[in-house]
Amino acid sequence: METEVMREELNNSLGKILKFAGCDEKLEENFRLTIAAYRKLSDKTSREDQAVLLRRRLSELFYKVYKAAFKAVIKEGNVPVLVSMFLNFGYVDEELAGIENAVYLYLLSVNLPTDPGRGVYSFFQWLMAIYRGKKEPSRNEFDMDFREYLHEQKKMGRISPQQEASLLENNMSKVIFEIENVFPSINKLTFGQPSVFCPVFSRHNVYKSLTSDLVTAEKVTAEIEGIRSKDFKAFYRENLLSLPERKLPERIEVEVLPDIILLPNIGSRSIMWQEIEGKKRTTPARMMCSVFHTTDLQQSILHMTGEFRWEMCKRDQGGRWNNIADPSLTSEYYDYIQFYRKNKELSPEVRERIKTQLTKARNNYKEMFVTDYIQWIRYESNGLPRLNKVARNILFAYCPFPKEIRTKIGTNPLYKQAADRYDIKNGQTLHRITLLCKKLENSPGGVPQEIAAYKEYLES
Repeated sequence: METEVMREELNNSLGKILKFAGCDEKLEENFRLTIAAYRKLSDKTSREDQAVLLRRRLSELFYKVYKAAFKAVIKEGNVPVLVSMFLNFGYVDEELAGIENAVYLYLLSVNLPTDPGRGVYSFFQWLMAIYRGKKEPSRNEFDMDFREYLHEQKKMGRISPQQEASLLENNMSKVIFEIENVFPSINKLTFGQPSVFCPVFSRHNVYKSLTSDLVTAEKVTAEIEGIRSKDFKAFYRENLLSLPERKLPERIEVEVLPDIILLPNIGSRSIMWQEIEGKKRTTPARMMCSVFHTTDLQQSILHMTGEFRWEMCKRDQGGRWNNIADPSLTSEYYDYIQFYRKNKELSPEVRERIKTQLTKARNNYKEMFVTDYIQWIRYESNGLPRLNKVARNILFAYCPFPKEIRTKIGTNPLYKQAADRYDIKNGQTLHRITLLCKKLENSPGGVPQEIAAYKEYLES
């Protein structure tokens, strides 16, 4: 499309978006006036009361217009490019965005670089997945999912039992829950500076090329694959395989890759929002990131993966997540940090470093683990020691490298003992599953695909 034609379409973007959304007159007028005031604001990051109140008011109106625009898309059955720009990038006005940025967003909206098939969604695509019944709403900031939220509303007398049952089956109600109870929180958090956040796309937030900051399905997939090549167990979780007709209950590990949801902002922070969907342990984790991410994407995805590993272990262990009597990643790491001052395996110098690291992590054990996990993947996987002996042994036991890396670094005395310990424990499980496969080979139906995949996983 010719640039001049495109610029003509971008002219009066706000009016065209509002017309499509079909907002009521009061909402439309208030949004126009607030956008005009924000446009005139000389310092859009000002912390003066007037600027803070303006951003807060604009945010409230933005989400109302966003909800109206989504409903209009469903009603009309199409998404005009300007509306796509609004829903995917928070774009509302060519002057606020800057005409060059507006042109770029226009072209981007025509061919979004996301791919729900690979678990990489723009926020609008995510809402559409919920509307089509492919995904359930996320937990809100109070860690309540849609079902729990409705139950709470019923308990408080705000809805009747009949309304609760009806809303549970209404996909548009699920979308509205996501927009009203989840979207504002994660949009602000991923932006990275909550005190000056405004959801409207503005050129004052563009510090470098949008192209370099753009998060694409290709970039995300490459980073996820990079992690899996070093921590092959990263996205596996235990699941009970039940095949009644075969009389075969068996606990196996299954891999479920995460969903990455890209929020319509230019931001610096990523968030591992939830480790599973509802109560189903074989559902994807949900990781949130800005569609234009201004910091190191590899570091961000590594950080979210470390958080996922911690939270998934806590989910599996339940109330015993920090009980050393039931060994697990979280219980052993918790015990290590809690008693590091008395640990004779750690020198005084190492204990002092742990103290400093713990202070930086604000005494947050999960954040401490995530820091070690990033060192483990970035450096230790290449045979470059960064961790102390105790932390290294815990990471080797629960976040092992694949066989190729284990063989390569296993000759190093720093890794040999931990590598041998892992091989013995893993070998015991592999031996049991190998015998089971031999037993099932000649049975009707042969070896179940799930068992065969688990055996291959143990051989990694």
